[in-house]
Amino acid sequence: MGITFLLNKIISNQYSVEDFGTYNLIKRAVSIVSFVMLMAMGIAIPKYISEANELNDQKLKESYMLSSLSLIIITSLTLTTILLIFKDSISKLMFGSSQLSNYILPICMYAFSAGLITYTYSFYRGINNFGKFNIIGFNLQLLTLLTVLFIKDNLLLLHYSWSILLLIYATFEILTLYKKYNFSFKNYNNKLGTLKTLFEYGFPRVPGDFVLFAFNLAPMIVVNSNFGTEQVAFFSAALSINALITPVFSLVGTILLPFVSKSMVNNSVDNMKNKIKVLGVIYIIISLISIFIIYLFGETILILLFNSDYVNSIQIVKIVIISILPNAFYLLLRSPLDGVSKFPYNTICLMVSFIIYIILLICSNTIEMVACSVVITYTILGLLSLGCWILALRRTNINPSG
Repeated sequence: MGITFLLNKIISNQYSVEDFGTYNLIKRAVSIVSFVMLMAMGIAIPKYISEANELNDQKLKESYMLSSLSLIIITSLTLTTILLIFKDSISKLMFGSSQLSNYILPICMYAFSAGLITYTYSFYRGINNFGKFNIIGFNLQLLTLLTVLFIKDNLLLLHYSWSILLLIYATFEILTLYKKYNFSFKNYNNKLGTLKTLFEYGFPRVPGDFVLFAFNLAPMIVVNSNFGTEQVAFFSAALSINALITPVFSLVGTILLPFVSKSMVNNSVDNMKNKIKVLGVIYIIISLISIFIIYLFGETILILLFNSDYVNSIQIVKIVIISILPNAFYLLLRSPLDGVSKFPYNTICLMVSFIIYIILLICSNTIEMVACSVVITYTILGLLSLGCWILALRRTNINPSG
């Protein structure tokens, strides 16, 4: 979170308010493209690797890693080709102009590189090596930050540089992982027995991943189209403050997915349910404290994170921060839902919420109404996640209140 804070601070001061708005549009586009390229392997790898690890099956782990890498590469090449063919239309949709279509290639390159890094640390997440998991995440953020210090006033060059550096780092980490755990490309075709399993698990979740990251991009496209890039920057400031808090919840989720998967294998579900209930109470307390702090010290925080130009976004910030509370329920239950069942509950929740979101955004004629749409949508998402969690436990013959 500290490096994310520094990155936002540096970029918001190096670039104009309008350029900072463009940067945030690009950043969120990269997130969407990257998670589609991943084919939900960021979820599948820790789930299946943790199960294989519990069974102490080295060959199964190797098969999962080779199969998932194949899916990522094939999907990435296919998606990049499609986006480049329609780059003018994509640029017009995203930025409101086809003049920025030259950003589509670095977006794809950056997304692919980030996806490979996710592929790597997902393995360590699956074997509960959270030390290595955090080191890779830290190195990723550090490389991103250091690049910004050397490349100024050129967003296009900045994103090309990020893409190349992260690809080199991802390749290094993949080779290190394969060497350490004796994974090999020899007899490659004979090691893809899990390809179908991963595809069947991942493909239905791709729409959910797309929608998940479109949650932040969609309102910014609407704001850019209706109110201009300066308002995009102000709205980005509100989302960025939320993004500084939600990693606290997401970090626990990295542990919960392999934990729930192992619990289903060794039948220790009561312990799993009790821990999730305790975490739910903690999440509520953290959310309420965060909202209280923003309402008291919001303007000071905006100046600290960005600069005095962003104080104008304080009303948007105070509305959007409320979404932290219902979003906490989604972030708490997202990984357990993927661990307890193959059925894509999260995708259903996200799709339903997103459809409502789009309707609300279309009807929003002020930026404050756009902010209210964020709160309403995350409230619906949180309630749907809670309902699906209860349903999933019943379908697996587990008493939700037990």
